[in-house]
Amino acid sequence: MPARSRTIIRIEAIYRLARLRYLSRILPTILVTEYPKSGASWLAQMLSDTTGYDFPRQRFPGLRPSIFHGHYLFDKISTPTIVFWRDPRDIMISWYHHCMFKTDKNNHDLVDQISNYLGFSDVEDVAANLPKFIDYSFTASFSPRFSFNDFFDTWHDRDDVIYSSYEKLQVDTAGELLRISKRLGTTDFDSETIGAIVHKHSFSNQSARSPGTELKSHYLRKGIVGDWKNYFTPESAQVLNQFLETRLNLLGYEEDDSWMQPDC
Repeated sequence: MPARSRTIIRIEAIYRLARLRYLSRILPTILVTEYPKSGASWLAQMLSDTTGYDFPRQRFPGLRPSIFHGHYLFDKISTPTIVFWRDPRDIMISWYHHCMFKTDKNNHDLVDQISNYLGFSDVEDVAANLPKFIDYSFTASFSPRFSFNDFFDTWHDRDDVIYSSYEKLQVDTAGELLRISKRLGTTDFDSETIGAIVHKHSFSNQSARSPGTELKSHYLRKGIVGDWKNYFTPESAQVLNQFLETRLNLLGYEEDDSWMQPDC
């Protein structure tokens, strides 16, 4: 797919905001919002199949019921909304790879911009670079122009949204998809149909690799839970915890130091 111009992307962003804020009664829209690299596009693709709504991913939305996936902050929202969480430690690893390695998606300008800003001599040394990258993500992010804390503080503990997470989808994809579909009012599916949808959008089927088999040049890089343990050092854990404060526990993710090696 050829890269889209910045002008088209900006016009599309304005149109999507108008749809979400003002036009959802005329053109039904479901929002799936996440902090980048939480894995919510996986859910959005499956919901497109269960709802029959279009999922205009990286293309201009048509005038029909649609599922929008993105990185939004709304204090109030009337559109049915799924807020998608992921362990912030895994987010930092996935986000680092997206920001520092050019992939098959349209991230090349972003990689150039962030690489020039951070000036890492060896981007392959993720563990050494991670503390500085985490600090950048919380204090000087180019895209999005907000931090994980901003996303958390906007969306946590609300009664006007549906919550899900990457970990829940990993543990029981079919069950979590059915639960969300029921909340959205679309539940007329047998187990065979749900199973086919889950298989169609699985990491293995979309990437032609088993989960855990890494390909840095692909948007679907690894597809596992807990990859942060392969890269975190005590310093990066300390930096992240200072920013997160109590948010990790409030999301139900336990602090874990079992990954530390004796020589760390």
